Amino acid sequence: MVVYGRNSIEEALLESLQLSQVWIDEEKGDKYPGLKRMLREKNIPVKFVVERELDKIAGTQKHQGIAADMVLPENIVTEDLEYKADYSNISRVLLLDGVTDTGNLGAIIRSALLLGADLVLLPKDNAARITPQTIKASAGAIYKTQVAYVDNLKTEIDHMKAEGFEVLALAGESKESVYTFQPQGEKIAIIIGSEREGIRKGIKTLCTHRVALPSTKKLDSFNVSVAAALAMNSLWQDALKI
Repeated sequence: MVVYGRNSIEEALLESLQLSQVWIDEEKGDKYPGLKRMLREKNIPVKFVVERELDKIAGTQKHQGIAADMVLPENIVTEDLEYKADYSNISRVLLLDGVTDTGNLGAIIRSALLLGADLVLLPKDNAARITPQTIKASAGAIYKTQVAYVDNLKTEIDHMKAEGFEVLALAGESKESVYTFQPQGEKIAIIIGSEREGIRKGIKTLCTHRVALPSTKKLDSFNVSVAAALAMNSLWQDALKI
């Protein structure tokens, strides 16, 4: 996968991820001395190209003059691979149902890492994919967070419930606030739906609880990445440190 932007590539290098090629805008060759030194030390090929060529390689003009070809790390299980979670060894799971914006996905993964998620799950259908925009929006968090695409969210929810998870649907119609909900145990899964449609009915019926995010109601909903962060911050307090 081609990734772009100084931070995305620098974080990949710090995490010792595999980069097979790096391209740098020839007019910005002196802009990244520290980064170029890291590339030399790791024997990663660097090619200087004109800006127009870099635009094509990165698929955007927002590449900051640098792009790289990267092998996704093992903590990311893409839609073409099979993932089997051991829910006995984890206690905080975020499930995304119908979240299709790649930038929002990156922002959610960033919050998930900071707020204690052990795992972020998405369905293989009707879900945002891991793209350069996702990686950039995650600010490096995607390299440190377990993210997986699964065939069936319902099956995963059943597995989690069998392992003692309380599965909470973030649902605007609920009369119970996410801020007053009292979990009975340490294993908590949170499901977030799309801003427009919310969580699918078939998924929602499997949840053990429904909670809502209080607001002024002056708009229909929070941005999905903001909603995810607020819910995780409220429900996974045991994972947070000051």
